[in-house]
Amino acid sequence: MRILVYAADPADRKLSGLLAKALPRGAELELLAYASFLKTYKKKAPGAFVYLDAGAEPDAGRLADQGAKLASLALCAWGVVDRGGAIADPAILFFAGARDYIGKSLAREGLPPGRLGRALASAGLAPAAAPSPDSAASAFPGWGALSPGDQVQVRFCYAAVGNQRELLERIGEKRLHKLKEDFAAFLEPWAKECGGIEWIRDQSGSLLLFPPKDEGMNPVLAAFRLLLDRALVGYEVFRLETPLSFRFAFHSGVTMWRPPGSTGTVVSDDVNFIFHLGTKAAADGAIVASEEAERSVPPFLRDLFSPAGDFEGRRLSASKRFRD
Repeated sequence: MRILVYAADPADRKLSGLLAKALPRGAELELLAYASFLKTYKKKAPGAFVYLDAGAEPDAGRLADQGAKLASLALCAWGVVDRGGAIADPAILFFAGARDYIGKSLAREGLPPGRLGRALASAGLAPAAAPSPDSAASAFPGWGALSPGDQVQVRFCYAAVGNQRELLERIGEKRLHKLKEDFAAFLEPWAKECGGIEWIRDQSGSLLLFPPKDEGMNPVLAAFRLLLDRALVGYEVFRLETPLSFRFAFHSGVTMWRPPGSTGTVVSDDVNFIFHLGTKAAADGAIVASEEAERSVPPFLRDLFSPAGDFEGRRLSASKRFRD
């Protein structure tokens, strides 16, 4: 497994250090001068994952052209390292076939473990990591079979009523509070249709848990349907005549199990992240997903998602935003 980087400065220690710390086992890293790209890529790139340095070429269109040359080679994939945030719209790169984008915040915070390995595996240049026999994700036992303190692999979903500031002005504090309570109650049977549960509530929304694999309707598909039916649901379910919207955030990870209503303070990096994602990065009328949750998006919906930058060290994708 080889990772090549066409860099502005092939002796750039910060760039090599950023990637070297996250190299999967058995992978080799080589930095080359970006100026030598046209002379060397046909010889160097086959069989490799190639990163182009936006510090050397900050124009997304030209980077896309270079990526297209790489994509023409068999067993070759490419991405972009953009430590300075020079690319205003990274979606241009993904439309051109990029398989990864390391933006400013991710470069600053460092790549999470396994990031480069997943990039190689998604491009078909390395085998995907086989699940451990001891992994909690290998066989989900069901919510009733879990014991307090068990470590469980789940899909998280933070769901909330959207446009809450606007609703506060339109319907008042008391009615908004009741609406949020009613929405949380609505989510319990809604999540159950997807094999999930409503787990923790906060002042804005609810954290739902779903099994690692679909057991019923796919939860991302269910969220899409709710967004599309928001006007009808708002009127028929919540008796609301003003426009209603929702926001959804998805992430996959591990948490300590405690039953709903008895969660107390759950200490988990993944739980902290999903709450931050849902309250700080999610957009009203849309679905946002961390890179770990991307596989939860059904294939027929993936064209409706596009790159949405990085958040707390993770790459995000977001759906088309539904507006009235």
